[in-house]
Amino acid sequence: MHLVVGAEQWVPWLRITQHELTGDLTYSGIMYNLLLALSQTMNFTYELRRPGDGLWGVGFPNGSWSGMLGMVKNGEVDFALGPFAFNWERYHYACEFSQPIFMDYESVFMRRAGLETDLFAFSRPFQWQVMLVWLGLLAAAILTWIVLYFFFYLSPYERQTPMKEYNKDNEESQAKRETRMERTHYQSQTMWFIGTLFNQSKSWLPKSDSRRVITAAWLFSCFIFISVFSSTLTAMLSVPKVGVPIDSTDDLVSQTRVPWAIESGSFLFQILYQATEGIYQALWAGHSHMITDCYTSRNDIRAGKFAAVCDKMTMKKVMSEDFSATGMCNFYMAREDFKSMPMALAFQHQHPLYSKANQKILEFVNKGLVERWIAEQLPNSTACLGAPDSNYVSDKRPLTLKDYYGLFTVCAVCEFLQNAS
Repeated sequence: MHLVVGAEQWVPWLRITQHELTGDLTYSGIMYNLLLALSQTMNFTYELRRPGDGLWGVGFPNGSWSGMLGMVKNGEVDFALGPFAFNWERYHYACEFSQPIFMDYESVFMRRAGLETDLFAFSRPFQWQVMLVWLGLLAAAILTWIVLYFFFYLSPYERQTPMKEYNKDNEESQAKRETRMERTHYQSQTMWFIGTLFNQSKSWLPKSDSRRVITAAWLFSCFIFISVFSSTLTAMLSVPKVGVPIDSTDDLVSQTRVPWAIESGSFLFQILYQATEGIYQALWAGHSHMITDCYTSRNDIRAGKFAAVCDKMTMKKVMSEDFSATGMCNFYMAREDFKSMPMALAFQHQHPLYSKANQKILEFVNKGLVERWIAEQLPNSTACLGAPDSNYVSDKRPLTLKDYYGLFTVCAVCEFLQNAS
């Protein structure tokens, strides 16, 4: 028996390569392995026929279908390899699906976020999440300052006038002398408090034991705080956290910085263009590009021209090949499983070989042949599945001059303000 089979390239399911000199086509991939297994076990020959528009198939209001599904519906082929995602319109109007061979999911595919120079990286420990710590420090500083000043009035040692003050200002009244000493003490204590917070020394020391105990406790607290702050800042600069701006379709449609593309003639395409509300309508209304598939447009995605909504099998294939070639993770696959897709072959309705082919496909799936063929196509498939910051957790980087641009800018501004005043 000789069958005509519809097929179109969709890496890693099916790869079609044309010889440069002869123009002959060669086929490989998961679906081609499945076709060879079916032809050998069911004893039929075949020829592969590609759709003129290169699409999987979308139904139109007039009842016609495009792509391979149109070829199946019109009887141009006995069945099509695809694989195709289950869809009620497809099943009812265009074809009869075989036993599912794989469960795939739609998601968002984009360029992986990388490290960027942050001029204000030094301010990261001051973020709002730790504002309570800073407010507590400010409250402790004010309270300690007040307690020290209170003990200044209670301690007889603090308010004693040195002999040199009498010799220097013997004609000055006692009231004026006490006022001047109080003002000098106020200034010295305030500058000492500011200096301790910035790890700066200042020659000021209280006379009474009670104030010295309080001063020692404050110095010890500042030492701990400054040490923790310094180590935390160094860790943030050395092992920076890379944010994930888009990790779901909701994140995608709620931002405007990254445009996105949709695969034309796909399972999701038909759902989106018919949608009138919700996330489907938002994805359709906001898309700026139409692509054949993510594998064909992988270079544009890696260059950051747009993100794309496509199947995770293709994403893993792109990341696998890219990591094998470069040793780097240049792509990111969102963690959300946006839309489930049972994948299957598409047969003509009431085709005489449908029942037997279905039994064979179920047998191949149960024996693990499909999983083995998938594994052969996806070496290093798990190397880049983690979030962007996970690639840098174990690899510390040396600090560079760019990491200190923000500090230099703050110093320059302070120096300018000081000279201006």
